Amino acid sequence: MPASLLSRLAHVLACSLLLTLGACKPQPQTAADPVTAPIAQAAQPAPVADASPVDGWPAPDKVERNGSDAELMIQVGDLDNFGFGFPKDFDPFAGKSTPAHSYPFQPGEKDARGTDRIMVVSGHKAAGGDGYTGSTERPGNLPQSLRVAFDLDGLEVRDAALQLFVDDFQAPVWGTRYQARINGVEVPLLATSLNALDQTGPIGKLVTLQLLPEHLPLLREGKFEVAIDDPANDVADGFAIDFARLLVNPKPWRYTGAIHGVAVDKTTGEPLAGVLVSAGNTRQATTAADGRFVLDAVPAGLAVVSGSHPEYLAATETADLVAGDRKDVRLELEPSARTSESLGEQLDKQGKVDLYGIYFDTDQATLKDESTAVLEQVRALLEARPQLQLVVAGHTDAEGGDAHNQALSARRAEAVVAWLVEHGIDVARLRADGHGESRPVANNDTTEGRALNRRVEIRDASDAEVAGG
Repeated sequence: MPASLLSRLAHVLACSLLLTLGACKPQPQTAADPVTAPIAQAAQPAPVADASPVDGWPAPDKVERNGSDAELMIQVGDLDNFGFGFPKDFDPFAGKSTPAHSYPFQPGEKDARGTDRIMVVSGHKAAGGDGYTGSTERPGNLPQSLRVAFDLDGLEVRDAALQLFVDDFQAPVWGTRYQARINGVEVPLLATSLNALDQTGPIGKLVTLQLLPEHLPLLREGKFEVAIDDPANDVADGFAIDFARLLVNPKPWRYTGAIHGVAVDKTTGEPLAGVLVSAGNTRQATTAADGRFVLDAVPAGLAVVSGSHPEYLAATETADLVAGDRKDVRLELEPSARTSESLGEQLDKQGKVDLYGIYFDTDQATLKDESTAVLEQVRALLEARPQLQLVVAGHTDAEGGDAHNQALSARRAEAVVAWLVEHGIDVARLRADGHGESRPVANNDTTEGRALNRRVEIRDASDAEVAGG
């Protein structure tokens, strides 16, 4: 039996137990299964009663200046565990999980847009699955952005972090491919974190992500929007967010733990040196010769630990980190030497693939001979799948000016498309994009990070972009 099916069966069995306690999503009724009780349905989104619009944006639920967490903290949503309340003395920032609870099919009158409600990705079309996916109303249960407006009041944005209190993100179980945008700009780091989460049903947990320097200019107009969706994948699950917090110039984290680990070659088991390891970008380290790393002072909660190396496929593991604890993590990285078949499998799973075997001279867009092996794999993939259309996107590091990097990345993408066309691929199946330095996957402050940001990405052209609204 496939592992994915086993995971789904396990989820169903767990829900059967929790449902008796009123803590799980109901399973859908079918024509052969007489309805004995009504299934709860999500209502249309309720307005935020106490929010006054600012240039079309809902006002934030809470703003705190020079508090214990940051020079400026903006919060959307309330700290109420999706309307079910926290246990006595429960601190949502200390890393502990909430008790299992039922689901907020209908948000409260004062709940902020995009919080305290089940949301089902817009790509999901089929009825069935987890109850609410087939029984909730649309558009009421479609993903809704978290939006706030705020006044920097002269504050210089030097750093920023995003905290989400999330529930039932289970991308590995259902095959979800979340896309994530902040103020309309794709943020791969946030998507990677969300796609790595495998929460066990209705249990709330904190996730923290440090924004990269390239994303800080997005905040300087005093608007903040987080959009999460999977518009292309027909999956059968949903997700919920209790609150989000934007921390501008965050202070040292109040609740932290430590993550120790090792990175190894998945094929040989040998330790890997030079792997860039990150926990939500809050802490970074590079593995030593023995493959080991230490991440100290990691914010408590669900920490997504990622390991990246240009010669390997990225690997992620989650660490359930309670304040004061230490977690041990083993990252197994698969060599990036691919066949067209493995390339297709990764494209099916993630919707896109970062290619690091395509080389150019510094500041040039002429393909080097060493690129041929990877280019042949992409060509073979397109030949094996005649209906597949690809977007070929170029990315650079942050060395050089924005305009220069944008133009360079576009020329490099066009060079890849030209090679594929010269080798028999119909140009109508290909589109070249250049993103310059705007979509980093790592911090440009390190040599390892810059190497990871210099890449050519292919993505399935059928995957729509995340809607902002």
